This record gives sequence, structure tokens and C-alpha cells, in this order.
Amino acid sequence: MPVRELSRYSLEHAIVSNDLVIVEFHATWCANCQAFAPVFESASDAFQDIVFARVDADKDSDLAREFEIKAVPTLMIFRSKIMVFREAGAPPPPILEEIIRQAKSLSMDEVRRDLGSRES
Repeated sequence: MPVRELSRYSLEHAIVSNDLVIVEFHATWCANCQAFAPVFESASDAFQDIVFARVDADKDSDLAREFEIKAVPTLMIFRSKIMVFREAGAPPPPILEEIIRQAKSLSMDEVRRDLGSRES
């Protein structure tokens, strides 16, 4: 599945409408982002049941501020509308694949229980 370029409203729609969404906040001037692009695209081909999306942190600076993006690239994984992973940097392919596998195998009931106990 091709990587989608998203903005505020399309990102929100993707997160609400899909079980698993991986978002990369990037910038066109960022050399690490450019180097990571083929890795991200390859992962999107390997995991076609997942939505892979990019948000240009410069074009959508309000959204980048809302998500407190301090460095690019920053990866986030949303599962069942809950952010389950967030990290700045560009992981190599085997690490990215392991992160994805772990996100897919999470028990969302346990995640919700953990979140509920933290909020109490």
C-alpha cells in the first residue's frame, strides 16, 4: 500500500477509521527523513494491512506543534485510536519491522486497562 501524505483532517480520519496507522512526521529539508523514506515505503509494501502516512511538519506546523514534534523524523503508531508508540529517529528496517510486529500483537484490552489505571 502506498504511503499517504496527510494533513490535520485526513490524519484524524485515518486514525479513527483504521485499526493501525503509522505516521512519520518529516520535513523536505531533513537528510535523515530523505534517507528513511525508502525504508518507510518498503515497510508499507510489506505490511499492506496497515496505513502508513507522512505529515510534513513544515507545511502542517500547527499539527506538528499539537503533537509536540521536536525532531524529524518522528514516528508514531496509533492502534485502535490510541498512540502506542512514539519515537524520534529513523530506525533501520529490522528494528522498524519489529516495532510494527509488537504494535500488531498488543492486547488493546490491556493497553486500555493500563491507561485507565494511570488516569485514576
